[in-house]
Amino acid sequence: MSAMMPYAPSIVPMDANAAAVANALAIERVLASEPWLVGVRPAGEVIPGLEPNQVLHAAPPASSWEELSPLIRSGVVGAALFEGLAGSPEEALQKVAAGEISVGAAQDHGAMAGGVGSIPASMPVMVLEDRANGNRAFHFLMEGFGRSLVLGMYDAAIEERLVWFRDELGPALDSAIRALGGINCRELMAEALRRGDELHNRNAAATSLFAERLAVGFTKTVTPAAVQERAFALMRENAQFFVPVPLAAAKLALDAADGIEGSSLLTGCGANGAQCGIRVSGLPGQWFTAPAPVPEGILFEEFGIEDAGPACGDSLLVECYGLGATLLPAAPAFWPLVGADSALAEGLTRDARRIALGEHPDYRVPVLGDRGAPIGVDVRRVIETGVRPTIDIVMVHPEPGRGVIGFGLTQPPMECFTAAVAALDQATTRASSA
Repeated sequence: MSAMMPYAPSIVPMDANAAAVANALAIERVLASEPWLVGVRPAGEVIPGLEPNQVLHAAPPASSWEELSPLIRSGVVGAALFEGLAGSPEEALQKVAAGEISVGAAQDHGAMAGGVGSIPASMPVMVLEDRANGNRAFHFLMEGFGRSLVLGMYDAAIEERLVWFRDELGPALDSAIRALGGINCRELMAEALRRGDELHNRNAAATSLFAERLAVGFTKTVTPAAVQERAFALMRENAQFFVPVPLAAAKLALDAADGIEGSSLLTGCGANGAQCGIRVSGLPGQWFTAPAPVPEGILFEEFGIEDAGPACGDSLLVECYGLGATLLPAAPAFWPLVGADSALAEGLTRDARRIALGEHPDYRVPVLGDRGAPIGVDVRRVIETGVRPTIDIVMVHPEPGRGVIGFGLTQPPMECFTAAVAALDQATTRASSA
């Protein structure tokens, strides 16, 4: 399975109705996205531009190592140790300072890094392919919210699990998925929404549906029974095992709309524990950033609000794809974790419709009258309405090693949207005068 270059859409010519035409094309491409899980491969084999000495982290990119949060830096160091790029944390830091280990934002490479997760070259990643255009997106296998690299931690137990992921689980999953001819993610996610998931921080139904498909795939391969047993035990204990799929699916769909001149569709969103950033279709490759906000929510008993760190992870993009908190009414079992009730959940969906460019034909929730998910955030509508996307998020202590302290809600700062709209206006002015 070779790496594929990002999809290159055509450019919409400017005219009197350029914005409307551009956004109509953008949302058309988003809704046409057909995500299929086609394999699990080492990141260095499939992620465009990922070098052997490089580690990818949650967006936005930083101009220097010091600008990254301590959590992200801890995760990068752990990934470097796993990859064998350094023999100790001290050596990893020295090599980063010397430029011998480089870092970059996963979203700039067609990939996603949820939470504090990092992606080195040998780490197995789920490979999603958009059968509407051939584009691909990637996310590492999900360890869970205990002690894990996804929370910026690294020790002997985490290393053992990641080695098993790399040497046994990843190849076994790849064989099973290939034996099935791939897995239709759009179909699976649509069913999971009807079974009580919101496909960001609740994926219990989706993980179960995924396990059912893998069981069939395993029967078509020569996967050892011990590997199968441990794989299903992992999925039984880790209901978030499926979450890489909606993250990568969001990336696929929004990437399909990237680079359309004049479009104000949001195509990228993430937080690296220090900065939060967004990207916009009409200005491909540009990030508009502001200090990452601290989520508000329900903390575990031993923690106070002073223990909450700024938002972190590429999963912020999921809500901009119409899932997560955008469809919180679908997952009432998750409401107590973020302090929500039916009124708040339904209000989040109503607000999302005010800034969305379309509705998804398949992602529907019965309790919402079976309407499609509001999908495709228009950054201009955010400015006009004052409504920002709301994200449900795992709250993590800012000190490496402390881990999850609760669940909450957050929003990208308005400064990101005002900067993006200002840049779009400038680009439109230049194009009109050219």
